Amino acid sequence: MEADTKTRVAEILAAVRTEGLPAALRFTETFDSLRLEEADLRVAPSAMAEALARLERERPALVDALRTMIASIRRFAEAQARSLSDITIPLPGGGSVGERWVPMASAGVYIPGGRAFYPSTLAMTVIPAQVAGVSRIVGVTPPRRGGPDPLILATAALLGLGQLITLGGAQGVAWLAYGERVDFIAGPGNRFVAEAKRQLVGQVGIDALAGPTEVLIIADGGADAARVAEDLLAQAEHDPDAAAVLVSEDGAFLSQVEAILRERVALSPKRADLEASLSHHGLLLRAKRELAIAFAEIWAPEHLELQVRDPEAWLPHLKAAGAVFIGSSSAEAFGDYGAGPNHVLPTSRSARFSSPLGVASFMKRQSLLRLSGDDAAAMAPWVEELATAEGLPHHAASARLRAHHHHA
Repeated sequence: MEADTKTRVAEILAAVRTEGLPAALRFTETFDSLRLEEADLRVAPSAMAEALARLERERPALVDALRTMIASIRRFAEAQARSLSDITIPLPGGGSVGERWVPMASAGVYIPGGRAFYPSTLAMTVIPAQVAGVSRIVGVTPPRRGGPDPLILATAALLGLGQLITLGGAQGVAWLAYGERVDFIAGPGNRFVAEAKRQLVGQVGIDALAGPTEVLIIADGGADAARVAEDLLAQAEHDPDAAAVLVSEDGAFLSQVEAILRERVALSPKRADLEASLSHHGLLLRAKRELAIAFAEIWAPEHLELQVRDPEAWLPHLKAAGAVFIGSSSAEAFGDYGAGPNHVLPTSRSARFSSPLGVASFMKRQSLLRLSGDDAAAMAPWVEELATAEGLPHHAASARLRAHHHHA
């Protein structure tokens, strides 16, 4: 299946790259069984506004919740933006060297359709790009009969997302890269979306190659077993491949959690997903503190909950996880829905070297050199020496031409 996915996605990318929109429309017909005309692709801003107005009438509490979430994510992103400082180092001759943060010119967000659409993820991907100052943000979402999900449209309206295009799958990602020619692509999706992003690495910026979601909970005997069990279930309900792991040195506590899990799974409307996830990727491990820490650092889980007596004492030892939820009130669910930090997090052990999505993801650093004649003259001799040693005579000559600086 893996090789098949790879080949198929490579074909889709190549076709959209060479043929453009006709190829994207052809794949839409094949995979989504929908015949779209070019005119149907772009969702009109008026359609977004109408969906929002309808939602305001039918579910005002949901619209309030969306607004609150958006404000919370935006507040956090604005704080991130303030923390990105430019650097200027003055030079003795009056010039300077430094770097500045600049936004990317354009970004694309992939918005999954169907049962896996999360308004929270749309907010988490669009807001950091907006706060970064990205001037053109384009969303793509799989087409559906009767148009996109009204909740997608209403959320897009609340966010002020200007452009939304109904293309999904690898062809949607291909269109972002080759049709819209964006600089960066963010957002989760199925294996075809993930594979398309993987194949585009190096051509456009990619937020992450998201694998199934993960949580590690470290708890002691003083934790609330019902809370811990529910947090494990909250993870497992995402996906049959989701991983939910509990580590505790208290055997009696582990048994208590296990009993609650069994009881809740049996009664859950998501029983099939929960059983699949917990039987394949659910673990209750008994381990002492040192081993729990070593396990967390090796696994580098996407989410790490510390439901222990003195969580702050554990924190200095736990650097590998994507996001840490400190203390028993800090349920991962709060992070998922916009306490502030981004919920687009590194999975599959990539948290060892990757960061949560944020404002900096949509920006880049640019180096700046402003040398005065005096600065250049002072550097010229040693630069010429090094260039000569490296066998690069024209570098040496370029420096030498600036060795004598005459004040006008």
